[in-house]
Amino acid sequence: MKRILQVYILVLLAVTGGCGMNSEQGSGRENQDSFPETRAFKDEFTREFMKSTEETEEGYYTFESKTKGYTMLFPENGKISMGDYEQVDTDYEALSFAEKIDQENVTYFITINFEESPHTKNTSLYTKQLSISTGYSGEYTPYKLEDKTIYYGEYKDRESGLYFYNAYIVSNKSDKGIRFVFSGRCIDEPKSCHPSPSVIKDRIKRVTESITFI
Repeated sequence: MKRILQVYILVLLAVTGGCGMNSEQGSGRENQDSFPETRAFKDEFTREFMKSTEETEEGYYTFESKTKGYTMLFPENGKISMGDYEQVDTDYEALSFAEKIDQENVTYFITINFEESPHTKNTSLYTKQLSISTGYSGEYTPYKLEDKTIYYGEYKDRESGLYFYNAYIVSNKSDKGIRFVFSGRCIDEPKSCHPSPSVIKDRIKRVTESITFI
């Protein structure tokens, strides 16, 4: 469990800090004056996934998967890790992104694994994979929406200060599914984090419930 938490902390630091060079390299990159002054558009790789320069909701743009299999809301301060990205045709996509909000003293890190396969209906298999990858030992609570069903579990590790939210989102109308892992921590541990866990959860739900399988 400690090893898993260490990996998450290292990745959080890497995505929010070290990978900032992706959009800075190369003198021939396109002029960014016409793009919004947000982290999502300042980073060249992240910008490739944004469907429009217009906000879909305040503080969020629409992300469109390169598999063309789904869309979702994407935070304006989010940045996708180029090094973690993987795609196999239109059947599979893995990515991670981080959002650092200094005024709230929090860093969020999200990983997404999209898959289109007949096996996606095997919810026990995919929730088990989520539990193994994060060290989560609790149950998953399902709630059904019109186009998808979300199975989620959450916990906070007191030793590391990490808050985890696991979700398996499966389409009710196709063979598409997404494994979603959220982790968040205080940027400066001595200071208290803001907002409250309930506000963080609402933010997560805004993203997960916005997922639309195409």
